[in-house]
Amino acid sequence: MRTDAPAGRGGLDPHRIAEVIVTTSAGGGRRGSGYRVGEAAVLTAFHVVAGAAAVRVRFDADRPGQWAAEAELAWSDPGTDVAVLSFTPPAGAAPVPPARFGRIGDDRHAVVDVHAAGFPLWKRRRGADGRQFRELHQADGTVAALSNLRTGTLEITVPVAAADPDPSVSPWSGMSGAAVWAGPYLVGVVAEHHRGEGLGRLTAVRVDHTLHGVSEARRAELAALLAIPDPAALADVGAEPPGPDEPSAPAASKVIGLPVAHGLELFKDRTEARDLIGRHLANPAIRMVTVTGRRGIGKSAVAAKVMEMLERGEWPGRVQAPLPAGLVNLSTRTSGVSLERLYFDCARALGPADEARLLEVWAADRPVPDKIGELFAAMGDRLFVVLVDNLEDRLLDDGRLDDEELDAFFDCLFRARTAPRLLITSQLPLRLPPELRRFAAEVELSDGLPPAESVALLRELDQDGGLGVARLSDEELLRAAVRVHGVPRALELLVGAMADDTLMLPSLEDVLEDFPLRGDVVAGLAEDRYRRLGADSRSVLNVLAVLRTPAPREAVEWIAGGLAPALDVPAALSGLLRTRMVSVDRGTRTFALHPMDADLAYGALPGEGPLGRQALELRAAEWYARTAPQRRDWRTLDDVQAHRRAFGHRVRAGDMDGAALVLGAIGPWMVRHGSALAAISMHLILEEQVTDDRARLAHLISFGHARLSAGPLPHALELFTEAAEVAERLEDRRVLQEAVFGLGDAYRQLGRLKEATGPLTRAGELARQNGDAEAEAHAVLSLSLAHSTLGDGEAALAGADRLGEIAAASGDRLTEARSWNARFTALLTLGRWEETIAAGGEAVRAYAAAGVAEATDYALNAQGVALLALGRPEEALALLAEALTAAMENPRTEGVCLYNTAWAHWTLGRYGQAAETAERAAASLDRAGAAEAAAAQALAEAARARAVPAPREAADALDRAAQSVGRNVEMVRPAWLSAQAQHLREDA
Repeated sequence: MRTDAPAGRGGLDPHRIAEVIVTTSAGGGRRGSGYRVGEAAVLTAFHVVAGAAAVRVRFDADRPGQWAAEAELAWSDPGTDVAVLSFTPPAGAAPVPPARFGRIGDDRHAVVDVHAAGFPLWKRRRGADGRQFRELHQADGTVAALSNLRTGTLEITVPVAAADPDPSVSPWSGMSGAAVWAGPYLVGVVAEHHRGEGLGRLTAVRVDHTLHGVSEARRAELAALLAIPDPAALADVGAEPPGPDEPSAPAASKVIGLPVAHGLELFKDRTEARDLIGRHLANPAIRMVTVTGRRGIGKSAVAAKVMEMLERGEWPGRVQAPLPAGLVNLSTRTSGVSLERLYFDCARALGPADEARLLEVWAADRPVPDKIGELFAAMGDRLFVVLVDNLEDRLLDDGRLDDEELDAFFDCLFRARTAPRLLITSQLPLRLPPELRRFAAEVELSDGLPPAESVALLRELDQDGGLGVARLSDEELLRAAVRVHGVPRALELLVGAMADDTLMLPSLEDVLEDFPLRGDVVAGLAEDRYRRLGADSRSVLNVLAVLRTPAPREAVEWIAGGLAPALDVPAALSGLLRTRMVSVDRGTRTFALHPMDADLAYGALPGEGPLGRQALELRAAEWYARTAPQRRDWRTLDDVQAHRRAFGHRVRAGDMDGAALVLGAIGPWMVRHGSALAAISMHLILEEQVTDDRARLAHLISFGHARLSAGPLPHALELFTEAAEVAERLEDRRVLQEAVFGLGDAYRQLGRLKEATGPLTRAGELARQNGDAEAEAHAVLSLSLAHSTLGDGEAALAGADRLGEIAAASGDRLTEARSWNARFTALLTLGRWEETIAAGGEAVRAYAAAGVAEATDYALNAQGVALLALGRPEEALALLAEALTAAMENPRTEGVCLYNTAWAHWTLGRYGQAAETAERAAASLDRAGAAEAAAAQALAEAARARAVPAPREAADALDRAAQSVGRNVEMVRPAWLSAQAQHLREDA
């Protein structure tokens, strides 16, 4: 099996060609072809799989890396002979991007080159071992666009079949289902060969005709399976290129986020830098382009200008390359730069269907690289450009990132087969390992604007001539530009300094002569601009500097007004706008400082005092707290963004106790919605700095939940142990209840089940005393499951009974479902198989009624194990397949289901399938860090040995598997494996 990402930029990938192997209900078999169009979908012809009892798709057939998977019919249309199969790719397989679909227009004369690959009958051969197999055939041909108009199909002319081994069967039999490609676009599916048309003609179904020929609902289903954003907008691959008088209109790029610089209509020069950036971005070998330079040199402006040109459909420097499908603008000074923001904004750029799926991936309990891989795979071969502005805010002094999740994003960026292109601005470049530097390019802006552009910019900054700048000669303006080295922001500050002094009315020369030439001219000018401000303007500017992000006028008024009631905020804002110290976005009605001014103003703030840094930070935190959505309205991570900003302001104010209380309120919710690592990074800021007991308790509980989710579990144990001690000291029984439950859950997940029972029992008792039925139910469920794993089925059943009582009293459907969860697990432990099957069915029903799929996979798996115990393996396989589908976001449960499925295949004598399935189980369990991975690997070895046959080796491996299962009642009994081992030895 290949685990590396496939190469290429689109079109037919040989590693995605599928051999479709069908077992009919009558016991016969047939073969066809197909193509893996997405992560878990194969496109083929319907007649290949019609009436199938079982379908198997095989990739890299009889080659190194071969793998296969059971498949199911996900969508079909007998009328057009198209089908889509769904399957579960093996653990560890690299994600694949969606195939790109197009169409061959049937409204004009055209001859289009096409190609397909499949397994026709005439390529049937016999191997050295005497077994027959079908070799892969690549059929290169042409499609005449106007042929087959009546049937709406494609007529493909190909070289004639080299043999006709069976006159009663088409030599092209088995080629059906092969994908038909025109360049990088999939346009059809091979469906028929009409013998009367000769051995060099094939007929293929048009994908676009299938999409248009079904109902709207069915079309939406097919488009979703094939990842086609707009079925009506497939690229016409046979269209003639536009003539010289018919320029083609580029498709508009979808833009997410506001430009990172304003005033782009006044942008000056930087032509060489823009063209160089454009060439790098268009180069497929380059993943990241970084624009570096000193503060204020114009990095953000040139990057924003490049993005604006791409949005207009124009490559800088007239580069010949496809235009981006999407543009994403991010800045540390506005939206912030984090993995969350990158992931969510890129998902938005992909469109609603992909966004919805990717948000589900984000919320799932999956490793960060997996989530990033899914995002990049969804982008496919389309070009997306992501601008990350002011990355230096997220870099340490040595150029390394300060965030683990961002580091993972950049690592995946360079290692994935397909990924977006990043355009970065930063005062210092991101530090990369030597082996990755060849995939990155740097464009350094070391010089200011050239003389002519500097002079033109100074004139434009005094458009109405009121400051007298526009009337100065080019020579005078040139002297000013040279004095500040042509740095664009410095030129703006020079004119701003003139506008601000309404008493002395200084000339440009007067302003310049106040500053001796020194190293950091920009910083010197900004400091003077700040010094020249009046008290009210300085206070408002300081508020904006503290906020660090565009803010509405109401925020500025509330923060400043609470500390200086007499301050006239509207007048001060107007003055700051007039002198260009502040910019305004009229669309969002927000005000912001230039990032350089914000940094310098913040650095000049006094720490103490009524309008000092601490007072302003605390007031800003209170603003976000009062405007944040209520807990009942939280739906996505964006809904807690205001709380996170409040946390940051309290940290910068030195109020670690207040920050801990804020994080304690949102941390567990963040963990449940996929941002455990973000919560951990916030908690690490607070470590050893929280002094108030109440605040420390909030920190410990929230941090413990984050560690339970993301590990390490021993640290979660320490956190909940300390939390319980603090809660005992404060005599806070509600928080104590949560702490001891977390403690018990940590013990349970660590496999220390006897130690888990005490805390879980106490958590349930405390919840009952506190009148918290939901918490009691959660504790009783965990306790019951622990008893089941310990082998005490009767105690586990008692817990199930208690859950049933709580459900009956509260009427809560989820608690009812959990009572059945506890019951089927206890019955499984006791070996009461028929009752297990019944209770598992009730659990599935109850979870569905509650609208939660929480433990549906466990219920189906338990039913499968019980059916295996009763000697009904075929029924068990059906339920285990359902369990596997439900468990796909949980590698541990996935591994358990695959292990039991492997044993079902063993009992049916399908040792090859048993081995493959057990190996997949081992990979999933290993990914989850589960000890049972060794059992799955041993079972795979046993199945391989049994297929040889080598009964003694198989028996030894079965014994190893039995010993490695441990107490896991969710897996087939070790005794069954041991008995089979004994049987093999006796028969050997």
